[in-house]
Amino acid sequence: MASITYYVSAAGSDKNSGTDCAHPFGTVNHAKEAARAAAAAGDAVTVEFLAGTYAIGVSLGGAETQTLDLDGRDNGISYVTREGAVLTGGLSIPVSDMAAVTGEARDLFRADVVDRVRCADLKKYGVPEASYSGPYPIGFTMSDRYDGFVDGVSCEVFEGDRRMTLARYPKTGFIPIAGVTDQGEPPSYGEPMTTQYARNKRNPRPGAYVMDEETQARAKTWTHADNVWLFGYLYHDWADSTVPVKLDAETGAIFPKYVSQYGVRVGAPYYFFNIPEEVDVPGTWYIDKTNGILYVYPSSEESVISLSVNTSPLVTFRDAENVTLSGFTMECTADTAVTGSGKGLLLHSLFIHNVGKHAVRLRGENILVERCEAAHTGHGGISVDGGDRATLTHGNNMIRNCFVHDFSEVARTYSAGLSVGGVGNTIAHCEVCRTPHMAISYSGNEHLIEYTYIHDVVMYSMDAGAIYSGRDWTAHGTVIRYNILRNVGCEELHPDGIYWDDTLAGQTAYGNILIDVKKNGFLIGGGRDNVVRDNIILGESEMPIQYDDRARAGVVENGWARDGYIDPNSGIWQQLKTVDGYDDIWKRKYPTLFRLRRDLDDVDDPECPINPANSVVENNVIINERAYLGVIADSVYKYSRVEGNSLYRSCEEADFDPKTLRFKHPREGFPEIPVDKIGIERE
Repeated sequence: MASITYYVSAAGSDKNSGTDCAHPFGTVNHAKEAARAAAAAGDAVTVEFLAGTYAIGVSLGGAETQTLDLDGRDNGISYVTREGAVLTGGLSIPVSDMAAVTGEARDLFRADVVDRVRCADLKKYGVPEASYSGPYPIGFTMSDRYDGFVDGVSCEVFEGDRRMTLARYPKTGFIPIAGVTDQGEPPSYGEPMTTQYARNKRNPRPGAYVMDEETQARAKTWTHADNVWLFGYLYHDWADSTVPVKLDAETGAIFPKYVSQYGVRVGAPYYFFNIPEEVDVPGTWYIDKTNGILYVYPSSEESVISLSVNTSPLVTFRDAENVTLSGFTMECTADTAVTGSGKGLLLHSLFIHNVGKHAVRLRGENILVERCEAAHTGHGGISVDGGDRATLTHGNNMIRNCFVHDFSEVARTYSAGLSVGGVGNTIAHCEVCRTPHMAISYSGNEHLIEYTYIHDVVMYSMDAGAIYSGRDWTAHGTVIRYNILRNVGCEELHPDGIYWDDTLAGQTAYGNILIDVKKNGFLIGGGRDNVVRDNIILGESEMPIQYDDRARAGVVENGWARDGYIDPNSGIWQQLKTVDGYDDIWKRKYPTLFRLRRDLDDVDDPECPINPANSVVENNVIINERAYLGVIADSVYKYSRVEGNSLYRSCEEADFDPKTLRFKHPREGFPEIPVDKIGIERE
């Protein structure tokens, strides 16, 4: 077997041999086909991209579209760059090449700023109309319930390495919904859920809201408000959504096109966007879709403006095996940068930024995402999924030594920086920071989340956690250990650190250090078989540990969670019954699951799944001015073990150094936490 390297350069030619860097191929497609042919002959093949920018999935002006869709023909091939090649799905235009606004178009903008606005005719650049046909709804708007709805990914505009703002009011922050004249027909509104009819209805009535007087006065100045959109947390602060609206500035009425899943409440925070008159501060943009004109208010005349023309992923793996992707900067697609499925995939030293959705979303086995950085994504960061739950076969996927920051900039909830699903996958030695919602999410069984530094996260939500999973009695086996969580939440909004929601069961957390988590260091939502031990919780959390019994209280006391547990056909009961048909390895590894009742005939039986039984909360060190453990339900004390937790009013009293995050002297009975190993490892 020979080893061969093909070179490709944006300045090369497909007439070249491609076998040395002085004579590189000129297109990605040609290099890919040459590599496939060599791999089919049994050679070990590398495709090396020389310095330059490569347009992927972008067809402008009739040029051939270059793609990196990789499948079985690419097995064993390495796609690499040692010179920092850039894979882009965007069109880049220097501000100096953009024109001043002239003629009737000047009426779109405010007179005091119109001379600072620059424009570009996208049709002259060959940009297809489909590339800028959005916006499209995101979040918890129930747009898919409406006949004729068409989904898509929304184009975005970037200035340098930052996402520009689609012109909005107000410029920052939110305004409150002043009134609700018609709730519409949301599928779920408040508690309890609405009728089954409303949950399943097509074309539900979307409702009507009211803006405040100041906003109404501003809306009267919008003379081109025929495609205004609204972003808002319309009921819950963990449920954001966007929706096109019609405005009646004379009455202050807001008419959404689609209903929000949870309805809307007075005081809910929102803002309007896609308004040309609001292109009045640097960093804002607007597209006249009728005429295909991009307008920007640049921060600098020296800037380069990029439009995410590609509406597909930059790289797609289609059951490929043992493919390497290394060294690239990847940017400016309206979709996810890298997606698909495969085995033995290696993503190494990628810098992924300025993408509309996620950085990486992969499924398969033995996938390694290592030393990658993801920033300024519209949705989440890096996600891997794999393994077989029926047999508890591990996926053996790993995210290691990755830095994910400043993400979830468009879809602001449930878009985690790191995520694993399935069975037996690992997050290790990463850093995650600066996001409005969660840092890490997971689902399934037997994952390992370790040695990761999480800080400045969940900055705009209350009912959310930095590390989050929930609602599954069968999701046993995940271990969360040796992580630092620091500064979770903000002064106004108090979320949780490690959140096991809605009776999640079978989790273990030990050796973690939680610092300045604004609400609950741990929020354990009534689950069973959970272990929380040997953790340090430092700072003025509202409750360092809260362990409730929401399922039991819902069923026995008619509490708020009743609907989710009283119905034997609900999802959580069905999950429990499903494992009865799984491989016998489940019975050997998780015998407590198979002792559980499959009914509510005896709600006081410890084996009734609504009871928070068989859990352990012990040997945790809590340091706050109140020497306060938190709130733990009486039934947790009855059915589980809570003991040996040490409470202190200060670090001095605890003999703990807040700078080194170590006890000043060895602490008998408390295992040492390997603080120096937490975070990204040095190469």
